[in-house]
Amino acid sequence: MKTRRHVVTITLFIASLIGALAVSTLSFADLLHASSIKFGGYYRARQIYYHNIATQNSENTSYFDQRFRLDPQFNINEDIIIKTQIDMLDDVMWGDNVDAGNAVYTGNPSNNSQYYPYGVTTPDGTALLNINVQRVWLEYHSPVGNFSIGRMPYAFGLGINYNDGNGFANAWGDAYYGNTADQIQFATMPMGKDGPLVTVLDFAKQKGNNPNDPYDDEDWYTFVPGYKTNKLTAFLLLLHIEQNAFRKNINYAELYVDAKPIQNLKLLLDYFYMGGSLMPFTASSAGSAAMQAAIGTSTLKVKDAQGGVLRGIYSMSPLDYVLEVGFSPANGNTANQIQTYPFSNDYNSSLILFNNTGLAGPASFPNTTISTLNALGSTNIPSQSALKDDFLYIAPMVKFVPADFFKAKLQLMYAETNDFVNYAALAGRPAGKPGRTLGYEADLGVDLTLSDNFIFGFQTGYLIPGNVFDYTNSVGQDKSADGVFAFVTRFTVLF
Repeated sequence: MKTRRHVVTITLFIASLIGALAVSTLSFADLLHASSIKFGGYYRARQIYYHNIATQNSENTSYFDQRFRLDPQFNINEDIIIKTQIDMLDDVMWGDNVDAGNAVYTGNPSNNSQYYPYGVTTPDGTALLNINVQRVWLEYHSPVGNFSIGRMPYAFGLGINYNDGNGFANAWGDAYYGNTADQIQFATMPMGKDGPLVTVLDFAKQKGNNPNDPYDDEDWYTFVPGYKTNKLTAFLLLLHIEQNAFRKNINYAELYVDAKPIQNLKLLLDYFYMGGSLMPFTASSAGSAAMQAAIGTSTLKVKDAQGGVLRGIYSMSPLDYVLEVGFSPANGNTANQIQTYPFSNDYNSSLILFNNTGLAGPASFPNTTISTLNALGSTNIPSQSALKDDFLYIAPMVKFVPADFFKAKLQLMYAETNDFVNYAALAGRPAGKPGRTLGYEADLGVDLTLSDNFIFGFQTGYLIPGNVFDYTNSVGQDKSADGVFAFVTRFTVLF
């Protein structure tokens, strides 16, 4: 471990030296008068309406939110670029000024928002800064490859686990925060710019808000070999995550393939596998001792956690026919084993079911473990969903694009899981009552580009909940959940 930390320290020193040499002759005035300064970004305002979002008791909600994002880019010269991302009123509800009491429950849209200090609040009641510099990083295009250092997106493949949060490629809804890490990254093409091979090396740090707290500090070591031609792109992400205080030791692999086997047909595959272990408490804490007594161990094992998406797209202008299948054959059923649900909150596979009914989330624990951790007040594990073994969804879609200014899409969806245990996400349903069908959903969306940079869009969807959402009412009667209707209107200005 000490040898590895020495290597990381030396790497950081060399990276800092390269960065200093690259910009040492530039003053701040030079930066402001650089040969090329570009401003990108967008302003977005949305009106959102949900009917019966709780799937019972006819609970309705309607609200507006907004975001203003700037992406200034400083092109110092052809080889040196400084990129930034600045968010203002970042998905903040209209009329809200630091008042968590105004929150509405629509799932957990602010996926990584626990890292943001106070200022204003999002629709889930999370406090944010009014103005937040999310990312700043330096890119140096050297003769042997691209070198990057700073706080930048951590993204891969279709974004089912790691994505940049920009969200414009999402089929439904919008992304919120994505994944960000402080990184040193080197990317090169070993056979030259015309060769098919790509290699990426990356070291990343993940921390929370408190710089004096050593217990949330993680080291991420990433190696990505890749192959890219006109008809085939294939990348393999190999990631090792470790954290000493919580004995976190995770190994993660993800394969992304983009193939064009015949004309007009594209096949996309994104599949991950994860294994390892972690402690949700420090070894000497009372929580660790209590967990040891409750379930017989203080260590949680990641047991064959895996999942993925297969997507086929057949294009026959002006129509695209899309079939997407998501799956997670998770294993493990003992009290100390973690099982997974395969998507981040910023991966949109439906308008309602996964993004707005409390089902979105990166992982789930068995019932005995999650109840023990909740009782002990653990804050060192990610937010949990309620899905367990053999999760599956099937989503056919038709896209209609007759002109650049008009786009429409219609999607149907079916989802199920072999086992479901009711946690806090679906309050009112009998704990432990098994269910299989998550539901059926139909979604419709239209985007109109009213000028070169102004986009008006609306989306609507209806969910017929499956027996997973059945509940028992206040007088002990078993009830089937009611349907959920959603309507979203969006105004976006790109610049």
